[in-house]
Amino acid sequence: MPAQQIPIIRAATESRNFDEVRDLISRRYVDHVPRLTGNGRDFEFRSRLISAGGLVIDRPRYLATMSFHTEPFRTLLTSSVLSGRYSVSDGDRHGQAEAGEVILYPPDATLDLVLDRSDQYVCQLPMEAVDRVAARLGVKAADFRFDAVTPISAAAGRRWADTVVYLIRMLAAPGETGINELMLTSLIEAAAATAVTVFPNTTMTTSYVAGPQPITPAAVRRAIAYVDGHAADPITLEDIAAAAGIGVRALQAGFRRHLDTTPIGYLLRVRLNHAHNALRAADPSVETVATIAHRWGFTHLGRFSVRYRDMFGRRPSETLRS
Repeated sequence: MPAQQIPIIRAATESRNFDEVRDLISRRYVDHVPRLTGNGRDFEFRSRLISAGGLVIDRPRYLATMSFHTEPFRTLLTSSVLSGRYSVSDGDRHGQAEAGEVILYPPDATLDLVLDRSDQYVCQLPMEAVDRVAARLGVKAADFRFDAVTPISAAAGRRWADTVVYLIRMLAAPGETGINELMLTSLIEAAAATAVTVFPNTTMTTSYVAGPQPITPAAVRRAIAYVDGHAADPITLEDIAAAAGIGVRALQAGFRRHLDTTPIGYLLRVRLNHAHNALRAADPSVETVATIAHRWGFTHLGRFSVRYRDMFGRRPSETLRS
């Protein structure tokens, strides 16, 4: 059965009431103490928010100079600064960003934030997705930490800013009121993986971890059966490993040893086969390549087309028309 649709929620706010805005931000993010450091008569707040499940993209604009002291965030938040200046500090890690730059809000720490008439995109992701990425790289959630609030390089920062714009584009299509659960999970997982490659963290400095113990083909067969039966669901690498009764790193080693691929590579192949069958059976006057690709968890149509052509020797549009 195809995955369910997750509602896309949109909200717009404009206010010059300082207390009203403080309450809104506390409900939306975390308890905090805000303070105007400029002329209070100039205060104005605008926000355009779009969200689905645990993925939230907000565009808050403060027409004022502000400072905040916050309680710890339990999600991963970043800011892509469009104009103005922004700084983040927890007493240990600190940094600032100007127009065209990005900055991270370290989770699980009280923060001091300062912004100067800023316009920004704030991206919020579930920490569980980040923890899964870290675990694949050999770092347990309890040991994972972001070591800095600014990216490892300017190029990495641009990569994160581009990722946020892509997430907005996927959620903000005109007329869309929901997003396929499988597609949303793929978006969150890809964004979490990008964040872990952009902002300095313990996966970049962890010491060598011994490889997994050899596993039997029976565990691989259990994993294959699970993927085959749940390809339409938003499953993760951890779900597949749990179904096989082994750890993630052992699962990856088993797939390389016995199938010469990765678990996610196998999942992609299964989903491509389903998409291929759907394209062959579809009425081109009713369905498009994009709708079928999205149904099977492929969020980037260009990459889907390349993978499809590599596997089937023709473009998906050719299969749909045949």
